[in-house]
Amino acid sequence: MMITIPRLKNNGIVAFLMVLIITIGYLSYQNASDYAELKNVFELEKKELESELNIVIKDYEDVSFDKNEVSLKLREELHKIIKLRDTIQNLKAIDYGLIRFYRKRIANLATQNKILFTQIDSLNLLNNELETKNDSVKEALIEKENLNTKLKHKNYFLGQEKKVLKEKIAVAEIIEISSVKVEAMKKRRKDKYTSTSRSSRTDAFKVEFNLLENKIISEGIKPIYIQILDENKKVIAPAKEVRLKNKEKIMSSDILMAEYHNKQIPVISFIYVNRENIHKGSYLVKIFVNGVFAGKSIVKLR
Repeated sequence: MMITIPRLKNNGIVAFLMVLIITIGYLSYQNASDYAELKNVFELEKKELESELNIVIKDYEDVSFDKNEVSLKLREELHKIIKLRDTIQNLKAIDYGLIRFYRKRIANLATQNKILFTQIDSLNLLNNELETKNDSVKEALIEKENLNTKLKHKNYFLGQEKKVLKEKIAVAEIIEISSVKVEAMKKRRKDKYTSTSRSSRTDAFKVEFNLLENKIISEGIKPIYIQILDENKKVIAPAKEVRLKNKEKIMSSDILMAEYHNKQIPVISFIYVNRENIHKGSYLVKIFVNGVFAGKSIVKLR
C-alpha cells in the first residue's frame, strides 16, 4: 500500500518557497526602485538648494557700498553663504532631515538678507542724497570762487584806475615853478648888495623864481621851503626842520609863505650867510612848494 501524503507536503513547501522567493525578489526590486527614486529626488533637492544659494551669493556680489562697516558685514555674510553651499554640495548620505535643516537655514538667511539689503538701500539712498548735496555745494563754491575771481580782477583794475587818478590828482595839485636863478651877494656900504662869484666875499644868496599858474589847486597860503647845500651836502644857513608831504623831514635855509590865487606870482628869497662858512665850490639850491619838490639850481663860487 502506497502512502502519497508526504509528497503533497513537499510540493507545498516548494511552492511556498517559490512564492517567498518571488515576493522577496519583488520587494527587493521595489526597494531598489524606491531607493533610486529617493536618491534622484534627494539630488534634485540638493541642486535646488545650491541654486538658491548661488542666487543669494550673486546678490551679495552685485552689492557695492563704500562704508567700511557695511562692507565688512557683507563679506562676513557672503563667506557664511558660500560655506553653506559648499557643505550642501558635499552631502553624500540621503538624509531628508539634513535637507529640512538646510532649508530652514536658507529661510533664515533670506530673512536676514532682506533686512540687511533694506539697510543698504537706505544707506545708499542717503549717500546719494549727500552726494547730490555735495555736488550742489561744490557748484555753489565754484560759482563763489568765480565771483571772487571776477571781483578780484575788478578790484585790481579799480585799484589801478584809482592809482592813476590819484597820481593825476597829485600831479594836478603840484604848483610848478619857472627856472630858478641863484646869485651870491656881497654886502657893500649902506646895506647895499651886489652880485659876486667869490666865495670869500659872499654874504648872502639871492634866489628868484615864479610860481606858475594852476587852475586846479585850491587858493590860499602855500609854504615855500628853500634849502642850500654845499658839496658835502651840508645845509647852509639852517633855519628850521620841516616835514614834506611824503613824510620826509629836511632842514630848510629859508621859509616863505605865498598868497596864491592860481595865477603866476614872483618869489624872491634873500638868505644871509657867514662868509667864514662859504668856501670855493658848487652850491645846490632846492625849492619845495606846498611840501613837494618843485625845482633846483646850482651856483658855483671861486
